[in-house]
Amino acid sequence: MINSNFFKNKNILITGGTGLIGCYLTNHLTDLGAKVVSASIDSEERVMQVLNNPKLFKFVDFRNYEDCKNITKDKDIVINLMGIRESTQLGVKKSASAMSNFLICNTNIVSSSFDNSVGMYLFCGSINEYPPLKIRHEEQMWDGLPSANDRYVGVAKRVGEMQAEAYSIQYNSDIVKIIRPSNVYGPFDNFDPLTAHVIPSLIYKILNSTNNELIVAGDGSAIRDFIFIEDLIDGILLTLEKGRTNFPFNIGSGYGVTIKELVETIKQIVNPNIKIIWDSKLNSGDDIRVLDISRAKKHLAFNPKTSIESGLKSTLEWYLKNKDLAYKLGRTYE
Repeated sequence: MINSNFFKNKNILITGGTGLIGCYLTNHLTDLGAKVVSASIDSEERVMQVLNNPKLFKFVDFRNYEDCKNITKDKDIVINLMGIRESTQLGVKKSASAMSNFLICNTNIVSSSFDNSVGMYLFCGSINEYPPLKIRHEEQMWDGLPSANDRYVGVAKRVGEMQAEAYSIQYNSDIVKIIRPSNVYGPFDNFDPLTAHVIPSLIYKILNSTNNELIVAGDGSAIRDFIFIEDLIDGILLTLEKGRTNFPFNIGSGYGVTIKELVETIKQIVNPNIKIIWDSKLNSGDDIRVLDISRAKKHLAFNPKTSIESGLKSTLEWYLKNKDLAYKLGRTYE
């Protein structure tokens, strides 16, 4: 159970604070009584739509070290959710700008956090950091390179963890917490068909099919680990409160769902009459991508509560009410 008093009156900076995870976390921590600054390069329009209190927002270009040093000053906690968008659909077409800008921004954030002696620093990694293992345990991250589809973002996230560890050693500090989420979905997700990840992409395509057919890559046997946004927020808060220094936690659902099961579930919720066409010639990625969450259960008492059916229904309900926002991506570094 989360101790809400732990966050009350704490000065907290959330980088990437207007993205899917960031806006949820900003709103939730504010409800817990924290003094939050939500920082990103997003537009005022998006800020007004995703934050309950838009006054918490600060525009910060994290490529500028002085701006990072100013925004991390006097912070009890820095939660680094900053990411550079690189979707499966876009492949690696913008991999250079995505990777380079991430490394520049992340270096400035972690460096300024340590220079300003923040009380706690949480780095948000990714399931993409792992080599193509079926079940991914925290200690196995270095047992090979990330999958080809994930190599740029995966290696960049690995470097982010290494930077946090290196600063911990040099500064003789114990402030670093690390999480590695699985595939996150929920309200405020990106539904743009050119850049959306699997769940919002499927929902969009089923709703907008012109011939009542949907072509899906692969044969449906691939298995993925999906975590609903509200469960991830619980995992982040528990890690901040109870997590050990430089001791990464997988934060996922803890079980795998086949793409076929996922598609059929979305189909029944959205349009039971649509015809699904499987195309095994199209690449569907790793056969299995599931996080082992036994460490988080043991040390954090983390217990994801949202079933895939319930999470999908909540996501669809939000999408139908917020289509304009669902297609408007937050800004990213080019």
